[in-house]
Amino acid sequence: MPRKRVTLQKFDTNDRSFTISSLEFCLSQLRKADPKLVKKAISSGDGLTESKDDVSTRLSEAHRYAVQQCLDNSEQLAHLHNQLVHCDNVFERLQKTLYSFQDSLGSIGQDMKHLQMQSHHLHQELENRQKVRVELSQFVDDIAVSQTMMKTINEVDANERGFLEALHELHHKITLIIQRGNGDAVAVNDTMPILEGLKLKATVKVRDWLLAKMFQFRKPLSNYQVFQHQLLKCRFFYEFLLHHDLISAKELQDEYIDTISKMFFTYFKAYATRLFKLAMKDVATKDDTLGNIDSAKPQGLSSLFSSKQHVVRNKATVFSIGQRHNILGDDFFGALIVPHAATQNQVAYQFEALFRSIQLAFVDHYSHEYLFITDFFLVNNEEAVELHNKAMARAMSVVLKSCEEQIALSWDAISLHLCICLSDKFIDVLAEREVPECTDYWNTVSSLLWARLNLVMNTHYESVKSVDLKKLMHSGSLDARPHFIVRRYAELTSAHLMIAKTSGKEIGDKMEAVLENSEDSIEQLLTRMSAMQQSQKNKHVFLINNFDLILSIIDDEESKHSKIYAIVHELEQKSIDDFVEEMLEPHIGYMIKFVNECESLLSQGHTQLLVRYNVCVADKVGTVVANFNAKWRPAVDSINAECIQLFTNFSLGTNILQTIFTKYVLYINRFTKILAHDVFVKNPVCTQLVNVHQVMLEIKRFKPAY
Repeated sequence: MPRKRVTLQKFDTNDRSFTISSLEFCLSQLRKADPKLVKKAISSGDGLTESKDDVSTRLSEAHRYAVQQCLDNSEQLAHLHNQLVHCDNVFERLQKTLYSFQDSLGSIGQDMKHLQMQSHHLHQELENRQKVRVELSQFVDDIAVSQTMMKTINEVDANERGFLEALHELHHKITLIIQRGNGDAVAVNDTMPILEGLKLKATVKVRDWLLAKMFQFRKPLSNYQVFQHQLLKCRFFYEFLLHHDLISAKELQDEYIDTISKMFFTYFKAYATRLFKLAMKDVATKDDTLGNIDSAKPQGLSSLFSSKQHVVRNKATVFSIGQRHNILGDDFFGALIVPHAATQNQVAYQFEALFRSIQLAFVDHYSHEYLFITDFFLVNNEEAVELHNKAMARAMSVVLKSCEEQIALSWDAISLHLCICLSDKFIDVLAEREVPECTDYWNTVSSLLWARLNLVMNTHYESVKSVDLKKLMHSGSLDARPHFIVRRYAELTSAHLMIAKTSGKEIGDKMEAVLENSEDSIEQLLTRMSAMQQSQKNKHVFLINNFDLILSIIDDEESKHSKIYAIVHELEQKSIDDFVEEMLEPHIGYMIKFVNECESLLSQGHTQLLVRYNVCVADKVGTVVANFNAKWRPAVDSINAECIQLFTNFSLGTNILQTIFTKYVLYINRFTKILAHDVFVKNPVCTQLVNVHQVMLEIKRFKPAY
């Protein structure tokens, strides 16, 4: 460690700056210094400018000076001493006070703990007393029978709201006493006879009131839903009987079901009778079939002298749908038909409109009655369904019987199909309303409709198959224009497709089978009728015109994806292809035969056999080229003139014409390709063939402007 050097500073006692504090500072520094170093420094005199005697002298002087200062300030020192003594006394008293306060705080903490425990005990006692008070007062309230309640039960009419409130209170008291049990309370034994008497009185009044309301249902022309609303407002009456008089409750339930069942039976029987009298007179009959020829003929002169009145029937209501499909859309939830109003206005309706009206009325009442039964009689699940079936069974049977009678008289396939779709929509409505769907009822209705529809459509099929073609002939032949039977079929098929589209569901398998059978019968008829054409060309024209008529009538975005459209379109394309070949045969038949024979040999690899078409003796190539060069332009003009006159649909005729010319150019290209073979390449006749571009330029003159 490095040694710390100690230097003794010289103090002048005569200097005013020399004070006792300076001396004390020097002495404190000496105490901090190493004693050995101080001793060595003093003994060696290193750094000391004065002798030891001088130092001793100075120290003595300093001591005397300090003593003198103390003597001079003795009064101040005495006063300071007194103050210090006084402060000590004050602090001593303060200390005693604080000790006393500390002791007091300790006793206060104990007192607070004691008070807290007392408060807890008091609180517990209060809670216990309050519980006892609540239980006791509740018990007293439960068993106490007020004079007001007794007077209300005995004297107030059941229609008054006060009676209902008193009935609630009575039910509450009886129920709570039964739940609690009599126990040891003597007051219960005193109260129960009174409550039993009041219960008997209330039961009689409630039963009589409910029976009176139910009897009002039997009044003619009454709105039963008003009475049902009144019953629902006092639903607690039945609930009271259900808890306290089960026999009366069962009696009321049976009475209501019997009353409402008879009421619905009477209502729907009268409504159906009046409603179906509004059916249109101008509807389809068993004679209005697809193949009925007589109804299409105009009445002759003999009808003028006939006493029998002929009714001109609007065929649009038989085979075309018009706007009748709207009944599946916006008109589905329309207002019910009111028979007497319709009779006064002399309005008649199609069968599907009458069917919708009576079924919608049935569905509405059916749904409303189920909700009322579950709400008023407090039943659900199987019990609610059973009660509901009992209430609606008679109405269901009379509606079903009425519809069955009308369905059996219907010969309108469109109306029957609409009714089938209406039945499906009614099933969906019941499902949305969360009401039992009465599956048996709707299955029966659908079965009746499908059976009748199949019968009517089979009648159409048979009428088409049994058409006497001799009655259709004019001057010994049939013209190639579309036939009215085909138009009927197309309109009827379009109606079925439109109904399926409007119903929002895909065509089912049953309807697909109906449409396919109908198409098959028409296809057979067209085959028979086409066989009576004078030429093969007219046969194809006849088929194309009729198939085009069918497609133009059922031309709809949805219908284009149907199976029937695809079948008819395929038949039309086949007829068009056959017609194109038939049209080209008189003009370039020699070229077609040559091309087919040569391509067959080329495909089989018999190229050496092509030489026989190129020999000088029988120069078939030269013959074909010469004939084509001489006849191609007149052939184009002839094809155009003939094709335009054959088809009733101008657009169809121009499209077929373009198809013929396309096939015409295709055969030329195929012939040119054969001439490019090595066998024919050296034949000079090959270069004489008219250029195909020249032919195409000529054909462009007949291309339509649109």
